[in-house]
Amino acid sequence: MLAPPGDGWTAVEIGESDTSVFRRGDVFAKCCGPAGVAELAAERDRIEWLASTGLPGATVVDWLELPSGGACQVTSAVPGLPGDALAPVSRERAMRSLGGILRELHALTDCPFERPLASVIATAEDVVRRDAVNPAFLTDEWRKVAPAELLAEVVAERPYVESVLEPVVCHGDACLPNIFFDPDTLEVTGLIDLGRLGVADRYVDLALTTIQLHDEWSADPGPFLASYGVPNPDPRRLYFFRLLDPLTWG
Repeated sequence: MLAPPGDGWTAVEIGESDTSVFRRGDVFAKCCGPAGVAELAAERDRIEWLASTGLPGATVVDWLELPSGGACQVTSAVPGLPGDALAPVSRERAMRSLGGILRELHALTDCPFERPLASVIATAEDVVRRDAVNPAFLTDEWRKVAPAELLAEVVAERPYVESVLEPVVCHGDACLPNIFFDPDTLEVTGLIDLGRLGVADRYVDLALTTIQLHDEWSADPGPFLASYGVPNPDPRRLYFFRLLDPLTWG
């Protein structure tokens, strides 16, 4: 297991591949082997950029290069609770806060990072070609379909999505565990796991967040969408990005 130098670190999550996460006091260390350094450095740069905008999130405390050729990114802990840990009674207010913070994120300008649709689809093509799609990320219905057929559905719908593209600064993985809330005020206290942050269609975030609210909270996403400012979202783009996302992890 890769570990940061020094004593007092406790493993809190063992990621896939050669990535591991540790905590010591109010900081976290995310460590990777040589093959993951470029990706981890890209996440570090995104954390630093978001912190410079004033939106809530972690800050980079240190960047450590390991003798193995790997690296550790040390960040501050974000206060509060992740969205998937909130009590049911808190969820409607939390949805309104979540809509507000994504609206603020999407209104940012001068972002140096991009996630063009062409590159995301290319990633999906690579994952499908390697037969690396994780079935745990698919719905029961999609598990009955070959990943190549799901990808073909994405490719067929691509011209429509590109014709109505609305590029904004997206989180890229705006699921409930990556959004922290103050348990008392239910205001958002931070956005984490920013490895996919970049300019992309706003529906990248809207699609993932709304399906998370439905699946994890059994909630009507109406309060979230109203707070965000799109009470009647485009169902074709919601479906497109919900289908594309699970094909890009692997």
